[in-house]
Amino acid sequence: MQKKFLLPIIPLLLSSLPAAAEDRAWVPYKKFIETLYLDKFYNVPLAQRDKVKLLVKIQPENKNYKASDLVLTIVHSGAKVPIPINADGIIDLVPNPDWIKEGAMIYTNLPKGEKSSVTSAFEAKVPDNLQIDYAYLMASVDQWNKLIKEYAGMLRFLAPTFTGVEFHFAKPAQQSVQLMTKNGPKTFTADAKGDIELKLDETLMKENPLLVLSERPAGIGMDTD
Repeated sequence: MQKKFLLPIIPLLLSSLPAAAEDRAWVPYKKFIETLYLDKFYNVPLAQRDKVKLLVKIQPENKNYKASDLVLTIVHSGAKVPIPINADGIIDLVPNPDWIKEGAMIYTNLPKGEKSSVTSAFEAKVPDNLQIDYAYLMASVDQWNKLIKEYAGMLRFLAPTFTGVEFHFAKPAQQSVQLMTKNGPKTFTADAKGDIELKLDETLMKENPLLVLSERPAGIGMDTD
């Protein structure tokens, strides 16, 4: 599983809210968007976030439920829109200003009293093909560090500083990432969890070797020391 990092200053009250029974309101859509800073992220000029993604990770606290069991639905103006959630509990949600204005609600299918933890997932954009320039990928580390400092304000000393990326493959099978340096290829192999860590290296940033992936990862998260 990828490492997911949560900004310490974000008041993720959603993790302590009781999930409602099926077809009952769980949390206002506006609160969900604003608590996870999705509105602020998408208000940042695209040039400052073109290599990164702010995702949401949700996980039922009761181990009898998996993320794949969870169904969240946005109810607005009499219509219902399901929120896609992958097997790892990752949600890619772009705020809808109209739904915020009209007071849309998010519904859950979990029984009353069950809780779900909700955290922010800071990721790099996954390449469409299996090759990517090292410097382009690692630019996501710098972008996130700058964005987090802007979010954190006076409390930025509490925020994490990212030092690299972590590839995550949903079905671990010793996938690999090859770094094609001028001194020859260097191969990194996924661990038992399907993860490969790759640190930012200033020398490699200047050289900018090609990265060759054995398969497309499920995600590329940020990594710290």
